[in-house]
Amino acid sequence: MNWFQKLQKVDSRVIYYLMLAVTIIPLLRPIGIPMKVSPMVRAVYDIIESLDPAKDVVLVSIDYSPGAGLDADVSPRVVIDHLVQRGIKWVGISFDTTDGPMMCNRIIAGFEEKGYEYGKDFVNLGYVAGGENAIRQFALDCTIVTQDIRGNATSSLPVMQGIKTIKDFAFVLQFSMSTPEAWIRQVVDPMGVKFALGTVTVSVPSVVPYYNSGQLKGLMGGLSSGAQYEHLLNQPGRGLAMMDAQSMSHLLIIIFIVLGNIGYFMTREKKSSGGYKN
Repeated sequence: MNWFQKLQKVDSRVIYYLMLAVTIIPLLRPIGIPMKVSPMVRAVYDIIESLDPAKDVVLVSIDYSPGAGLDADVSPRVVIDHLVQRGIKWVGISFDTTDGPMMCNRIIAGFEEKGYEYGKDFVNLGYVAGGENAIRQFALDCTIVTQDIRGNATSSLPVMQGIKTIKDFAFVLQFSMSTPEAWIRQVVDPMGVKFALGTVTVSVPSVVPYYNSGQLKGLMGGLSSGAQYEHLLNQPGRGLAMMDAQSMSHLLIIIFIVLGNIGYFMTREKKSSGGYKN
């Protein structure tokens, strides 16, 4: 029995073990497979790099729930890490889901232990009910939110000083599971606010036209965009680990397909010519 015959009779468990290995190893230790960063993701990075830590404040609307998984959670984490690294003050808020404040708290967990001061460097304003109408009212008058999620008066928080309308924020980001029409209608078009979106992968095709039109200054779509941003920061995290695992598993599948077909055609050719007879 030659090599091609052996290839056709490989125990399926070998394939499963190899697939398990190439999936788990990158998750435990990201390989850092080179990846191309899209202009939409780089645009978000460049805007944050251009901000002035001495005066600029960013609004981050956290509008996704735990069920969205890593496809929604990686991008806001790495973008907020970027804000923290640059010393940019930011304000968290939620309009679309009551899970938003919880997701924001998960992101900021541990920040204070690292010297990042709540109320001065960042704040979580919590959930504001009312959907699109609430977005509009907050845009016109940010002081309508009188308390943060911890019960502090927003008027007493240093990070909120000088914030009267949404135009006082240097940059506005929304991380959601859907599309940004409410923000486009109520904030971007009428008020000219610099706005970018992070959403789940499945929503990206319906959102790209807003980026192409210039209404979105940046766009992050799903796990891949989060991984690209980690690559820009040279900060391997869950995004790059997951993409490495996905890339390696896809590569292994391709190798199996190629070798399987080579083995099949070579053994068939031998059989048709009278080979492999016992």
